[in-house]
Amino acid sequence: MLTVEIYGRVRRAVLVEGQSRRSVAREFGVSRKTIQKMLTYSVPPC
Repeated sequence: MLTVEIYGRVRRAVLVEGQSRRSVAREFGVSRKTIQKMLTYSVPPC
């Protein structure tokens, strides 16, 4: 289970800092599909 902190850090890395989704996925150790889901929803689903 991913924490809310990681969720926010991933969104910031892609949306604010402009890093690629692939590099963020590699950095945090999650799939690119998970990164896409994180970017789709502004808050983590319960």
